[in-house]
Amino acid sequence: MEYIKDNRGVAIGMLQHDYQGVQRIYALNPTRLLGWYDPASDKTICASSGSWIGHGNQVMLLLGDAL
Repeated sequence: MEYIKDNRGVAIGMLQHDYQGVQRIYALNPTRLLGWYDPASDKTICASSGSWIGHGNQVMLLLGDAL
């Protein structure tokens, strides 16, 4: 798990990788799942709507929407 920090060094999110290459992104305070990237389908999925937001790994866009 990696912490994502802003330009002041404050943690604003977490990025988790699993053994199949799926990346999940979480917002902090409160901790909640924002979405994930599935390399098998090459799509990024939003956790709140369940719909895909685009092709390729775009998980950082989900963190920007949560701030």
